[in-house]
Amino acid sequence: KQWYQRRVRGIKTSGQYTALQSRGSGRPRAGIMIHRNLIKNTWIVDKLSNEDTTTILLKHGNSNLVISSMYMDRDQECPPPLLAEIAKYGKNANLGLVIGTDANAHHQQWNSTIKDPKGKQRGECLLDAIVEQDLFLCNEGTQPTFDNGRWTNIIDLTLINSKMLDHVQKWKVKRTGCKSDHIPILFGIEMTGTASHKTFKNYKKTEWDKYRELVQSRTENSMILKAEINSEADLESATNELTRILLESANDCCPTTHVTSNTKDPPWATEEVKKKKKKKKKKKKKK
Repeated sequence: KQWYQRRVRGIKTSGQYTALQSRGSGRPRAGIMIHRNLIKNTWIVDKLSNEDTTTILLKHGNSNLVISSMYMDRDQECPPPLLAEIAKYGKNANLGLVIGTDANAHHQQWNSTIKDPKGKQRGECLLDAIVEQDLFLCNEGTQPTFDNGRWTNIIDLTLINSKMLDHVQKWKVKRTGCKSDHIPILFGIEMTGTASHKTFKNYKKTEWDKYRELVQSRTENSMILKAEINSEADLESATNELTRILLESANDCCPTTHVTSNTKDPPWATEEVKKKKKKKKKKKKKK
């Protein structure tokens, strides 16, 4: 593929950043802005990029990170097949992955307002894919990520893989001087220091038969749930008891997974590739 760098209109960067986008058969609708101090350590992943998706490999210190910007067209398949390929690439190469996407999909999981049946269906399909590909949603809160003056919603998502669970920090939606109807999403990525470990519940591996048995047994033996409900206080007490039973049963039936954020060079980053890249840089400087 052909690639080009340019500044992005509407965003003042004082020459500090350039944008990487694909120049394919159509107009590019996704890109990644890179600071000039990082551009020399950035590789374009051609096979994981097209007009609507830009994927790069960024080397920072001793860490490698896959970053992808993806536009999900409302009139096309949701999610696009490339999402699974990108997730697989990060997993197979043992790399951290961050995906920023304009999903055009509605789901309560990310506090999006259901605007229409199509948006709802797209949201359900996207959530299924997120779970299937072992990705995690960073979005927090209810502040809209989109505001065109007529309606607002949360349709811009930040997805990561398990390698990044320790490293994405302070995710937030913040209005700035940007003129786009998509409100900027800000977060930090901390890749320095020793790798930390984190645990999370992998609900895909839940023992559902055991879960049903535990819920049934615990509800039948609960004195609070057996008692009559005669007031709002009784109803609240019963609700809290049922919630406790459901959560405890889920924790007992869902295995805890330990993840680490150690990363390594991708398999293709051989010494020969590095030498050729240095040689290419020297030729550019001479021009």
